[in-house]
Amino acid sequence: MDEKKAAEQEPPHPAFGRDPAVVILPEAPGYNEADPPATTKELYSYYAYYAGNNGIGSFQYSNLLFQNLIYQAGFNPNIQPLGSVGCDVDTTAPCHVWWNGGTKDYASVILIASGLTFLTQALVFISVGSLADYGGWNAWVVRGFSVASWALEFGFLGVTRADQWRTSMALYIASAVTFWASYVFFNAIFPKLAHDLPEARTAHAERLDGTITDGEYERRISMARSKVMNMSYGWNNVGFTVCCALSLAALAGLHADDSVAQNNWGYSVSVAVCTGFWVLLAVPWFLWEKKRPGPPLPEGDSYLTFGFRQAWFAAREAWTLRQTFAYLVAYFLLADGIGTLITLVAIAQTEIVAFSATQNTYLIMVQGASAGVGVFAAYYLQRWAGVRTKTVLQITNVGCGLLALWGMVGIWTTAVGYHNLWEFWAFNGLYGLALGPQFSYGQAFMAELVPRGREYMFFSLLGIVSKGSAWIGPIVSSAIVDRNGSQWAPFPFVAALILVPTVAIFFISEHKSRQECAEYLSREAKKLRKVAC
Repeated sequence: MDEKKAAEQEPPHPAFGRDPAVVILPEAPGYNEADPPATTKELYSYYAYYAGNNGIGSFQYSNLLFQNLIYQAGFNPNIQPLGSVGCDVDTTAPCHVWWNGGTKDYASVILIASGLTFLTQALVFISVGSLADYGGWNAWVVRGFSVASWALEFGFLGVTRADQWRTSMALYIASAVTFWASYVFFNAIFPKLAHDLPEARTAHAERLDGTITDGEYERRISMARSKVMNMSYGWNNVGFTVCCALSLAALAGLHADDSVAQNNWGYSVSVAVCTGFWVLLAVPWFLWEKKRPGPPLPEGDSYLTFGFRQAWFAAREAWTLRQTFAYLVAYFLLADGIGTLITLVAIAQTEIVAFSATQNTYLIMVQGASAGVGVFAAYYLQRWAGVRTKTVLQITNVGCGLLALWGMVGIWTTAVGYHNLWEFWAFNGLYGLALGPQFSYGQAFMAELVPRGREYMFFSLLGIVSKGSAWIGPIVSSAIVDRNGSQWAPFPFVAALILVPTVAIFFISEHKSRQECAEYLSREAKKLRKVAC
């Protein structure tokens, strides 16, 4: 049966307010008439911020600079005295750095830095989630983390020498934490913004009038959420590609390929260029964002502690939100696997291009363009074919698994498996078919499973499992590298991290989740916020 017709014939669902025993709280977005309608200017300023907050400076160039400097500080551990022969003399030999009173493989240290970054993010996300969900602080949460990230990223201008690799590592961790915090909490805005779009408000009015079914209403709202998320992520990749072009111009002007020192300086300047681009595109959103405050914090509670209380309540109620928490568990493994896959490929790519800032930028530009095309194409294909958000997500998940399996082949041969330059051109060119839409559809599907009005808390939890808890993959991969002496050895583990949760997601139902979420909100009002229902 056609999915649209099936949705229209779906019986009235208690999560939509037809069951008098279930209370839909008035502050829930899409039901709160007091929220201002989303204007075209506000929507495009949202897209503009996303284009600026594209991560190439915060996450790509800062990480590449760190990798570059730590490799330059490394040495061949097989030659005495230790530290006398650099890693560039014999690129096939192990490359170690001084670490904790001994030595450690430089790739293992990079993975540890990623793990520490993700662990720190977990604490930030869970503590700040309630600050964004309640009262009028939500706008300032994004502003605060954005400004902190900008300050840290401009700090990379002072880090250009190999002996500064520890400073580079510290700046990378701190800037990545603040960047991802700004990204996650800004991303949590999109369900509210989507519910205030004209087409969503029209659908809500028609549902109240009885002119459309509950199933048709949810289909329209799902498409509104998919529109905002995918257009945002598409423009995010447009910004990503533009930043690459600006960085290439800067690298050419600096003659970054002329010497190691100029190459190091080129990475630092590239971080600053992309940060300035982000600052410029963030201003319209800061000016035109409309206030959509959450409910007041319960009397007697504190913003410093309520986030943990709310998270504890959600954890205790996890058995009632079976679909939501099943997805969080699946996404925990999935995001961990994808994040580790990207890190492993980046390490191999950076070695193949001899740490060249210019060559890395060409490859990253292809990746950004591919991701932008992939996201836009996936959205318009979904709109044309009428397929579910979950279906598109699963297609991209399978694609990510295949990319990990390709790396696994590199354990046994150097002919393929991320050992050759052409493979990295292919990887970045095909990025948009799998990794590009995977993130946007992973977020869009989460919006189908979140209790209305609790977007910040549940997207904080998603941020924890997708970024803040993605330390398992890097740490385990670091141990695998140490044990086997090969940076390709973790690929089978990464492939399993991606493919096992992909199978689990097939069993998650959006329809069951709607009823579970409505019942959860009713219990939360009675037990946590002491609201009479």
